[in-house]
Parts: sequence; C-alpha cells; structure tokens
Amino acid sequence: MERFPLSFYYRIADQLVDQAKVYRDEQRIHDLYTTLSRYCRLAEVLPQHKSFMAYSLNEKFHHKKIYQDFIQELQMLNQVVGNDSLPQKNNSLSSITERKVAHCCTVGTKSMSFTRVYEEKTGLASVFTFDTTTAKDWNFNLHKVKSSPSPSLSCIYSMPFTGRVSHLTADDSKHGDSNSSLNGSSESRVLQDVHISARLMEGFLELARDNTDKDLETCGILGAFLKKGTFYVTTLIVPNQESTSSSCQALNEEEIYAVQNEHSLFPIGWIHTHPSQTCFMSSIDLHTHYSYQVMLPEAFAIVMAPTDTSRSYGIFRLTEPGGLSVLKDCQERGFHSHPEPPDGSPLYEHCSNVYINQNLRFEIFDLR
Repeated sequence: MERFPLSFYYRIADQLVDQAKVYRDEQRIHDLYTTLSRYCRLAEVLPQHKSFMAYSLNEKFHHKKIYQDFIQELQMLNQVVGNDSLPQKNNSLSSITERKVAHCCTVGTKSMSFTRVYEEKTGLASVFTFDTTTAKDWNFNLHKVKSSPSPSLSCIYSMPFTGRVSHLTADDSKHGDSNSSLNGSSESRVLQDVHISARLMEGFLELARDNTDKDLETCGILGAFLKKGTFYVTTLIVPNQESTSSSCQALNEEEIYAVQNEHSLFPIGWIHTHPSQTCFMSSIDLHTHYSYQVMLPEAFAIVMAPTDTSRSYGIFRLTEPGGLSVLKDCQERGFHSHPEPPDGSPLYEHCSNVYINQNLRFEIFDLR
C-alpha cells in the first residue's frame, strides 16, 4: 500500500467510478457488480496509507460518500447477481423482469431501473469518422498544446471507411516475431477487447523521429473510451519528458491528468521507443507498466523498435498472476533482474485482446 502515493490510489478509485457508470448505463450487471466490489475493497484499505490523515478532506469525504452509495448498491445487486436467470454471456438484463431490476438498483437516493433505455450522448460517436462516398487520405493536423488542454489543439487522424477490424497477434510486426518465448497468452482473466487506430504507431514514430535519430527514447500515454465492453484508444498524449538511450521519464504528470479528465479517458496504456535496442520490456519498463495494469487490467504497453530486424514492435502486458506478483513484491529501482514467477510463466506476454480498427479516429496532444 505504501508503494505509490495516495493520489495514485485515488486515481484508481476515480477510474472505477467511471467504469461503473459505463456498465450501469449499458446494463452490464456482472461487470458493474465486479467494479463496485473492486472499488469498495480499495476504499476499505485507503485509510491504512501513511498519508491518509494528511490527505485532502474534500477528496476523502467525496469518496466516503461514493463508498456508502456503492455498498448499498452492491447489497441490492447481490439479489440479481445470485439469480440463476441472469444471463452469463452478454451481461444483459433483457431477460430479467423490470420490476426486480428496478428494485435492485439504487444509486445514492435516486432509484434507477436497468431496463431504462439510455439515450443520452456519451461522446463516443464523435471519435468515429466514416466516409461512404470516397476513401480519403489520412487527415493530419498537428498543433502544439501550449496551455490548458483543448479539443481544438490536437493532431487528428481521420481514417477512410473500410469496415475492417483486424486482430493483432505476436506475428503481426513488420518483420515477424523471431523465436519469441512470448508467443501465445497465459492470461488468466477474461479481458475486454481493445481497439487501436491503424495509424497510432506510425503517427507516434513520426513524432519521435527527432529523438530516435539522436538515440533517445520517446514515450506517450494512451487514453481510451469504454463502450459496450470494448476500449477504443482515441488519444495519444506526448508529455514533457526526460530521455536517454535506454529510458524515458514523463514530467508534469498533472498535464497528462488534465487531458484525461477533460476528455473522460481511461489510462489504457503507454507507448515508447527503443531507438537502438531490440523489442522487449526492460525491468524499468515492467515497473512502469505495473502501475498501469494494477489500475486497469486491460492496460498494455507498446514497444516500438525501428532498428530491430526481427520484430519492429510489440504489444505487451504482465502475466497474471505471475508477472504481477513478481513486480508487486519488487522494491528495486533502475535496471535489475527479476526472478521467474512461481507459476513458471514468463514475466510478460503478448496481448491477445488488441485489434486494429481501420475506422477509428484518434487525436494526439503533444505537450512538449
């Protein structure tokens, strides 16, 4: 609990609140129940943090009220989750009577029925661009963000309409995957799918070109919307950063959070270059990614290695529970070795739930 500052755990709590709202609006009752449970378990241990007593009273009161509401909601949802008539595959409540569901969901003092059809705008529709008349070239407009984030200050790629979504595998890199021990997946939980733009990695390499030519790493943070059980990566944030040939450290993290908060984005992962190294996750990379994956299980890391002739990129995550448990217990810093996970799995693996979406538009906020 003392490994990260208390603000980090409150950011996780905020993300769980956002996820719960999505699942509640989409009637995904099992996902909602799981998310509420995760939030409540986290809220119960926050007071054990050494910084809790000195932390913001407003923040503590805000989450105390949410915790009380979620506990009440969990107690009522438990009647539905424990019912054998609840569909298991798609989490839909369509086969459950409106009377029972309306009785079993309470948020604060406002009663809600899960059978209610939500017509409110979520904002996700605006991140898709379809052109059914002509396949236009990519639209590329880059603007430096010099002050507070604004939707108009960004780099926007609009993809031509093709109707294609393709699965990314370990063998999909430019030069193939050469004898990697990371082929396949040992994922122990069912992860939600993630869609990324076909231009995301290429666009990032373009922004990183100057650093790459100087043998300096470049990093960026990926933000996503959650809609109907799928994360859509719509935003790349390139922060102020300090770089060497083998490391990269983001600066002014409050600017990153400002973009994420303004656009209601989940921190789905990060991307960075290995300008002169091969495509792998270093010990520093693993520790960096641990902070993402404990916040969001679907979080992934993209490593771009333009000089690697065997694999030009990789999309990785820590194995569960093996890799996560090793990183959780490791207190070392800098470059160091890690023991093998007790279950015999590798520390990290290729993601099997990431797809290329040809119709997905995304924005780049360059904060440098």
